Amino acid sequence: MITRLKQLKGSQLTLWITLSVLLLFITSPIFYAVLASFKSNMEIFSSPFSLPKSWNFDNYIGAWNLGNFKTYFLNSAFITIGGMVLVALVAAPAGYAFAQLSFKGNNLIFYLVLLGMALPVQAIIIPIFFQLKSLGMVDTLTGVTLVSVGLALPFSIFLMRNTFRDVPKELRESAAIDGAGEWRTYWSIMLPLAKPGLVALLIFTFMNIWNDFLLPLVLLISKEKFTISLGLYSFQGEQSTNFGLIFGGTVISMIPSIIVYLIFQRSFVEGMASGANK
Repeated sequence: MITRLKQLKGSQLTLWITLSVLLLFITSPIFYAVLASFKSNMEIFSSPFSLPKSWNFDNYIGAWNLGNFKTYFLNSAFITIGGMVLVALVAAPAGYAFAQLSFKGNNLIFYLVLLGMALPVQAIIIPIFFQLKSLGMVDTLTGVTLVSVGLALPFSIFLMRNTFRDVPKELRESAAIDGAGEWRTYWSIMLPLAKPGLVALLIFTFMNIWNDFLLPLVLLISKEKFTISLGLYSFQGEQSTNFGLIFGGTVISMIPSIIVYLIFQRSFVEGMASGANK
């Protein structure tokens, strides 16, 4: 028994050490960027890993004003919020239908939807560009939003289908016996029970669209249409020697994702666990 306890403690210690090392590798670039964003160029090179001599926000103010980050923020917010709303409006009822309803071709259609997860965006980005061009939607925020939604839907429907499969079908049958229609059953009973999966879906969609770089790079041309990631890339080219401003802009671009994840991390983990376990 004692030997067993020692083995468990040893394995737990090994696990904690491994996780601590991984945490250090993952978070150290973030902490370095934050510290560097408060330093001047000379301080970054002379003492890269030390605390800044003064905690001022000159680099943030300079990056915000010189880099036009207000416009990039608004563009990213438009694409991200619009994408989250559209993904939720399509993926949630689609996942409910695939999980709870019986209709001809249910599994076939679902597996066809999943084929979208097997297609890397790099392989279809050129056809997407020419299709949007034919529709007159290249260099528009609406075009980027619609493409982002289309690429996010396969996984989103998969996640919501598995989430709704965890909800007992007996609840739907009981609601039908009580006279509730399909829409009322979905909206009043099923959707509230699928809240963890829906929250995880919204967070996952936010992270993907907000941090996306490839689609804006290919589909946006005008600088006033740039998203935060593309605007940061352009700003780095303009301020290639002013590393303090670059780090300030980098931290600005990270703030929304970090805030959203820190606030909803528990719901995100619970939703992913409940929606991806089948």
